[in-house]
Amino acid sequence: MSFISTACSSLATQANTPRPSAGHIHPAHFQAHGRLYRAIVSLPVSMCERDRPLQERWVFFDCPGNTNPGERLEALLALAWNIDTSSWCDRGLIYNITDARELIAQGDADDDTALFEYEWGSDGTKHVALADVDFFCTPRVRARLELALLQAHVGKVMEGGVA
Repeated sequence: MSFISTACSSLATQANTPRPSAGHIHPAHFQAHGRLYRAIVSLPVSMCERDRPLQERWVFFDCPGNTNPGERLEALLALAWNIDTSSWCDRGLIYNITDARELIAQGDADDDTALFEYEWGSDGTKHVALADVDFFCTPRVRARLELALLQAHVGKVMEGGVA
């Protein structure tokens, strides 16, 4: 395979992905290099804050289409957090690894705010706190995701609800 075909193979895969109409705001996953995933990581006790013995992180990360997202995330976390994360998926510390497209399709919102929903009920939709989110993606995708999370929380405040 030539250099150009190798370099452009992921772009060709993305080109076949259905895109929203021109008037619609594009979700962040359209700008990801590969696929954008969200996973939930349950921290070991040694990494938890004192007042939060059970702590979870919501982790967003890019993953090439031909790579196992669980293995990719274990490697990213090992580098970023400087700990051994081998077999975290097998041990259940990393779970709910889901493609961002699927999360938006099944969520309460038609945009990136759906990626941060964790509870639905009579009080409305609740979103994860920014302090509990990690991003391993391009700066542009991260900015879009942070904006969506801010909009989810500001929207609740504007409506008189809990952020």
